[in-house]
Amino acid sequence: MSLKSIPHEECIADEECAMMQEEEWEVLKSIYPDVCISNDVGPFGRTVKLEIPVELSPARSVSIESPPNHSHTNPLTALPPFLLALILPPEYPLRAPPRITSLTCRHGWYAKSDLHTQLAEMWTHDSQGVLYAWVAYISGAEFLEPGNITIINPSLLPLLESYNTHAEDAVFGETSFPCAICLSAHKGRHCVRLGCTHIFCRSCLSDFWGSCIREGDIGRVGCPDPVCVKAGHEAGEEDMTRVVDEEEVKRWKWLRAKRALERDPGMVHCPVTLCQTPVPSPEEDEESGWGRLRTCPRCEFAFCAFCRRTWHGPISECPLQVTESFVIEYVGLAEGDVRRVEIERRWGRRNVERLVLKYEEDRLTREWISRCSMGCPGCGVQVEKSVGCNHMTCIKCKQHFCYLCGDKLPPLEPYKHFNTIGKNCFEKLFDDSDLGLV
Repeated sequence: MSLKSIPHEECIADEECAMMQEEEWEVLKSIYPDVCISNDVGPFGRTVKLEIPVELSPARSVSIESPPNHSHTNPLTALPPFLLALILPPEYPLRAPPRITSLTCRHGWYAKSDLHTQLAEMWTHDSQGVLYAWVAYISGAEFLEPGNITIINPSLLPLLESYNTHAEDAVFGETSFPCAICLSAHKGRHCVRLGCTHIFCRSCLSDFWGSCIREGDIGRVGCPDPVCVKAGHEAGEEDMTRVVDEEEVKRWKWLRAKRALERDPGMVHCPVTLCQTPVPSPEEDEESGWGRLRTCPRCEFAFCAFCRRTWHGPISECPLQVTESFVIEYVGLAEGDVRRVEIERRWGRRNVERLVLKYEEDRLTREWISRCSMGCPGCGVQVEKSVGCNHMTCIKCKQHFCYLCGDKLPPLEPYKHFNTIGKNCFEKLFDDSDLGLV
């Protein structure tokens, strides 16, 4: 080989290296487009910058090295990226390795200095390019030891958690998911992942929940997946604010509060005529005198839950029996009776007339309820049937019962009661002849 031929061969080799560098960069960009930041030509070769995120599969926890030894219990699936700056000399990849000028990680969560050496050792003289191997090595977290990830600074935990959340959201937004409502696939940015991890498109879920809220059926405002429906899972406030508008959220809250009050057996309404706000039962034992005390959350009127009068203390008896007794006596007396005049003089004629009117209204109401409704055998609430069969389900306690005889029915076989020969209700599932209701 002559001395004059050496520069020519080196020139050919450099051109081949330049072509291989260009080809390697194009392949890397096609596989990791978000990793490749820049590739500029400089006086000493190409200057390349890479931002390599770290993906954990399976997810791994984080522990703090210094005391107190507190472990991060929520596993992470992603860690902040490494920023890798390097120079590709003209002889790379055939005769020279890439030269790393900077290697740092965001937030400084990886404190060890061995990664630089590990990357350098991956290049060999017969290498056809090492950039792809470096990116795969870092993004696959192959440089980390098995087990929990150890950090020194406890203040890094919220930063790592925040980055992990944003990374998961980014992946979710670019992934397609099938919606079980409209049976179409949608990108994650158009979907909602509920607390139960089921995913639906935002449009379908918003329409469904909005319809339920407008109709007052908040028991169905939850995950539409059959598993969650069967379990009776309802949506929480966090999911509601992500799916429906502010007015629907307000109505949903109001309906939930109303339902809770309706299910409260000790709930009473404020006796103030212009208020009538529902007042829930207190935490005190109803058997104690203080268990009768109610304070209206709206007008702050303190009253007795039994007699609906101003609070008279836990020891004093309610005057209800006294009033009811003289009203009954007054109604039973003839017009112009001397005893009637005495009662009117003692209690006031207008007060007596008002109490008599209320007594008559209550009596008629009790008679109508007794004649036209059936008491639930579970909680005692009166149920009126307008149409349909005689198998009833109490809206308050969910007790199944027969509207003809009032017997409790097994939830799994409620119609066996109407199909058993010898029963009074045999073949009377739709029969109203024995009710005597008007």
